[in-house]
Amino acid sequence: MSKLFQKRPSPAMIIALVALFAALGGGAYAATKKKVEYKGLSKDARLKVLPYSKTASGTDCNPNAAATYTDCATVAVDGSSGFPRKWYVSFDGVFDSVGGASRGDCRLEADNNPIAGTTVRVEPQTHTGEHGTGTGINIVTPPLGGKHQISVACNENAGDLRVHQFQLSAFQVR
Repeated sequence: MSKLFQKRPSPAMIIALVALFAALGGGAYAATKKKVEYKGLSKDARLKVLPYSKTASGTDCNPNAAATYTDCATVAVDGSSGFPRKWYVSFDGVFDSVGGASRGDCRLEADNNPIAGTTVRVEPQTHTGEHGTGTGINIVTPPLGGKHQISVACNENAGDLRVHQFQLSAFQVR
């Protein structure tokens, strides 16, 4: 054992030991310091504002005119204004034509303004009971912060278009 401590450590060994202790102690020191925040919110607070969803469903929406869009379903969403997030919006509807062929358009709206690229043409077959033609719209919106009204609105271009059943859902995504 005395033979082990007879020689002095070399300068390289001293520098290596100092670097080792600094590296081990630096991580422990940093872990006890205040966390870095972004826009006044810690990571835990940011994660709490993310998950949010709303769903609206119903029956018997009856658009009446080509120039006027009738709101069939609306969901009120309330996202973080500090961290605007995108919304995944999904609409599914069952359309029916009463008394002959009909045609119309449906679109998604945010605060009564059309969301680009969401208008679909609906042309159901003639009425055949309590079922009809199914149509859906799915989109991820641009980032929206704060409170908004997301809705689906339909119009009628020809015939008597009816929406028998529908569901509108909005989920907040990153």
